[in-house]
Amino acid sequence: MKIEFSSLKLPNQRIKLIFEIYDNLKLTKKLKEFKYNNVNIFYYTFLIKKDAILFKIVRKKELNSFFQKTVIGSFIYDQSIKFAATDIIIEYNHKDILDFISFGFSQKDFLYSIHKKGSYLSSYKSKSQLPGLLKSKLKSINFLKQLVSEPSNIIYPKSFAQQVSKNINLSKVSIKIHNEKNIKKIGLNCLLAVNQGSKQEPRVIEFFEKNKSKKNVDVLFVGKGVCFDSGGISLKPSSGMEEMKWDMGGAAVTASIIKYLSEIKTNFSYAGIVGLVENMPSGTAYKPGDIIKSYKGINVEVLNTDAEGRLVLADIITYGCEVYKPKIVIDFATLTGAIMVALGQHYAGMFSNDDELSDTLYKSGIETNEKVWRMPLHDDFDKELNSPFVDLKNIGAGRYGGSVTAAQFLQRFIPPKTKWAHLDIAGTTWKNGGDILNSKGATGFGLTLIADFIDRYFKN
Repeated sequence: MKIEFSSLKLPNQRIKLIFEIYDNLKLTKKLKEFKYNNVNIFYYTFLIKKDAILFKIVRKKELNSFFQKTVIGSFIYDQSIKFAATDIIIEYNHKDILDFISFGFSQKDFLYSIHKKGSYLSSYKSKSQLPGLLKSKLKSINFLKQLVSEPSNIIYPKSFAQQVSKNINLSKVSIKIHNEKNIKKIGLNCLLAVNQGSKQEPRVIEFFEKNKSKKNVDVLFVGKGVCFDSGGISLKPSSGMEEMKWDMGGAAVTASIIKYLSEIKTNFSYAGIVGLVENMPSGTAYKPGDIIKSYKGINVEVLNTDAEGRLVLADIITYGCEVYKPKIVIDFATLTGAIMVALGQHYAGMFSNDDELSDTLYKSGIETNEKVWRMPLHDDFDKELNSPFVDLKNIGAGRYGGSVTAAQFLQRFIPPKTKWAHLDIAGTTWKNGGDILNSKGATGFGLTLIADFIDRYFKN
């Protein structure tokens, strides 16, 4: 059995790469090792023939995680780019593994550079189709990357809502889009405060399954959607500010998860909600010292307008939990730079009030290489948010533990007995140099993590 890829840009000289994949470990003595995190995943070698470059890859059959299967595909893609291959043939006698290898190749072979003249979204086209589940997963990852990659003059609250509406299977999922008038009527004052410095109108999007009860859903996905974050009056430094176009990464993850779920069969109920704003400085912007009454009724004092994502999440978490009464809440947010100080760009920070939920997410992170690391929640951090003047401050005391105090802030808005996990994806959403599974730019982090999580947690 084989799969083939061919270059979209054909030079004068054609270069063919053939990859033969085996399971016979006796062939490995003189081969190179491909290691990741000190684990030898496969062996390989190559030789140059008259009409092709031939690679021999020997898999370790017992290594069958999602990552270990797909990383072979990303390796093949890297070699194809290195040798400027025009034709690629991958041969293996196990079709199911071959599909994962094809998925890994295609995931790495995606670079959202449509604004560059003469560029393509990918370098190669496949002569075969992925099976349904993997195809839906890849399409959802690429949609996520697209949303995160677009600048804020193209993706802003209104256009985000329009793009999402076009890309979700509306036969399975209903979408309700709240404009500014409706948001004011509902009373999402914290979200409105963050947006009031921008000329762009905010949006809140609800996603829920058709022909199913909206009450007591198994899981509610929540996403922070700050389509551009200047920091507001607490203005960010200009260096690197262009990257704040992807501060809506949490909303993009949530929308892409809903897209994926709308295309597959599920045995659990779900809903989603995202809050879409811009955080801009202007004469109408909210200011340090302002006191805002949240949807929950908690009065919040704004000490830093650049701690805006938690204000957006506070309102939509409260509202979403009131409408859908979920058993589990999972929120995604590019929330703090502090999580990058703690974990770099290789792990997302995970905060949770439930051991089973966090353990399952951790295992899914290892399975897919979208890794999460559990961070602490504790009353000692929570007390830093108390104020003698109002119910709650939007930042803690001093510069330390910023990702933890942000999570503690969110926990104040989680209903009692509701299982909750907060994923701070500020470090993992975008990588200028790419990573082992993705080309540079948006990583699509969160989609395969949750796809694996639902299979584990709900036995989907």
